[in-house]
Amino acid sequence: MLKFIVLNVLLVSSAFATPLLTTGFECGSIAHPDRVAAAQERISASSVNGSIQALKAQGTFNVPVIWNVFYDQNNPRDGNIPDAIITQQNNVMNSYFQPMRLTFTVTSVRRFAVHYNVLHGVAPGNAVENQLKSYHMGDARTLNIYTVGKNPNSKAAGWSLYPWDYQNNPMYDGIVINYNNLPGGAEIMVHEVGHWVGLLHTFEGGCNGGDYVDDTPAEASAAGGCPVGRDTCAAPGADPIGKFNPPHAQLEVF
Repeated sequence: MLKFIVLNVLLVSSAFATPLLTTGFECGSIAHPDRVAAAQERISASSVNGSIQALKAQGTFNVPVIWNVFYDQNNPRDGNIPDAIITQQNNVMNSYFQPMRLTFTVTSVRRFAVHYNVLHGVAPGNAVENQLKSYHMGDARTLNIYTVGKNPNSKAAGWSLYPWDYQNNPMYDGIVINYNNLPGGAEIMVHEVGHWVGLLHTFEGGCNGGDYVDDTPAEASAAGGCPVGRDTCAAPGADPIGKFNPPHAQLEVF
């Protein structure tokens, strides 16, 4: 919960101005509406707001990052990404989040040889994901990243557990990402980190929902490509195709 209180507010209060290159992907992160509503109620409570102000006054918030790299036991080239790739990815994350006083520091890189069917069989919520996440380390302040191979039966390039789900299942926390998107699709990881700290998709809940950020116009559904001028809801404002968290749109800013 502390992760949600501190990091979500730091991110929501700021915007990215640097354009990104990624043109589209599919995100597998799932936000349960009842849990989102409960978390937002807690954020609105005065005691929580007091904690936010105190923590923001402390300056930069450092997040330790543990990389859990999985690769094919019979073909290490399939998944065993080098440290240089991890460093590049971490640098991209920091380039976007450090302006908001949020820094990521790689504290451990762990490598696990697994069967091909395990490496390429991970999907959001399935038994293989549960198996890999048994290696989780750290607490709510620690970001665990799990790199896996492409699953031919899943379109998700990556996904994350939301912070309000941590209390019920702490071992399930973290981000899963297809290693083929590192670092060339580095912004995909930035998108998933946004979920990890509590940012929702801009189209969450359709025209009657949203990401709980005041300046985000309503959006009925995920956009494909970069459809400038798209406007799917009656509420004021065109669809936020420039927001960082509509996963099918051109990724530019939060």
